[in-house]
Amino acid sequence: MRILTTLPACGLALVLGATNAAEAQIDFGKMPVGCSWTTSYSDGQVVTETFLGKKSGKYRTKVTQADNPKALVRHSFYDAKGRLVRKVWADGNWEKFAPYSCFDSLGSCTYRYTNSGGADQKIASKTVAKGKGFAVKAGPTGGTAYPDEYFEVGAFGVMTKNKASNYSARLIALTNCDAAS
Repeated sequence: MRILTTLPACGLALVLGATNAAEAQIDFGKMPVGCSWTTSYSDGQVVTETFLGKKSGKYRTKVTQADNPKALVRHSFYDAKGRLVRKVWADGNWEKFAPYSCFDSLGSCTYRYTNSGGADQKIASKTVAKGKGFAVKAGPTGGTAYPDEYFEVGAFGVMTKNKASNYSARLIALTNCDAAS
């Protein structure tokens, strides 16, 4: 089955199908290695994330500039359930989410966020199903809350839309995502 090579800005939910409100994480178990998705951000940045497979128990992706696939932005690492656990940027900086980022986990959840710059925070997060997608309220415990976010997912649980008061993003292409024959 061919999923899609490019997605128009409108009609995205119809092309990708309905969201399963019980799952918001990426389903790497069903995703073929080499599957890529391109996202356009409101600040003008356009990046492509490519699934590289599983190594040492973690799913791994590579994020590059969409117009220059050799320009590495970062690698991201996910646990067996498709939850983000680490990002390693091209310049060597890193971010860690322990035990994982709760952003796309339904319900209330806390995690520890650390990075190479010395940040060490406990983050409280609550994600609930809302309309076609999910609403997220999060922030450091005892600190100022982050802007509320809303996101939707499509094929393989890949995010198709993300919106907060300070930015937005949308999926513009999904390539090499045919089911393994």
